[in-house]
Amino acid sequence: MRAAIVGGGAIGSPLAMQLAHDPVIEELRVIDADRIALSNLPRQPWFNETDIGDFKAECLVRYAPERLTARVEALTNDNAARLLAGCDIVFDASDNWPARMAIQQWSFQTGAPWIFASALRAEGMSALLSPKTQCLFCLFGTLQQGPRCFEAGVLGTLTLAVAGQAVTLWELWREHPDDVQYWPQGLFLVDGVQGAVTKIGMKAVQCTHGAR
Repeated sequence: MRAAIVGGGAIGSPLAMQLAHDPVIEELRVIDADRIALSNLPRQPWFNETDIGDFKAECLVRYAPERLTARVEALTNDNAARLLAGCDIVFDASDNWPARMAIQQWSFQTGAPWIFASALRAEGMSALLSPKTQCLFCLFGTLQQGPRCFEAGVLGTLTLAVAGQAVTLWELWREHPDDVQYWPQGLFLVDGVQGAVTKIGMKAVQCTHGAR
């Protein structure tokens, strides 16, 4: 399988470290245009002071160069088809609503699933999204960009927990990639204070947004 991670920061970096060792994944692209800053280090433990100023995507590739490839670009509607070409699944760790919208449109066009992951302050969430089940609009309607983690803050331990939950969704999907009945549905909420995961939302949903 080929996969991509959009965002190489607090959620994307632990995702890359774990998925790079998954034997099912033949190629793992890390898509991120940002450079490492000092403020990143408390919640992005794979980076250190010597990495400051380097591109996050390129820095992550150093840890597993035989499995990871870097794309130093910001994902947009204009380049999503090129950057995500051939991917079987995409992991969102972008902290960026326009990038998520671009992934969603790519998913509508290709039929491929993706995993949404987000963290802010002490709360996180993740979901497996697909035109065959539920999409971003099914969960959030026309929600627009809200505060981002660098603006509102986020617990470093929470981002690790959300990345772990995203990997769990991936593992559930990869066991039955062609059988929708086994795919996890709904929205999984991660409470960074209580250390609990709560599932809310839907069962056996058939998305209609991609048909518009």
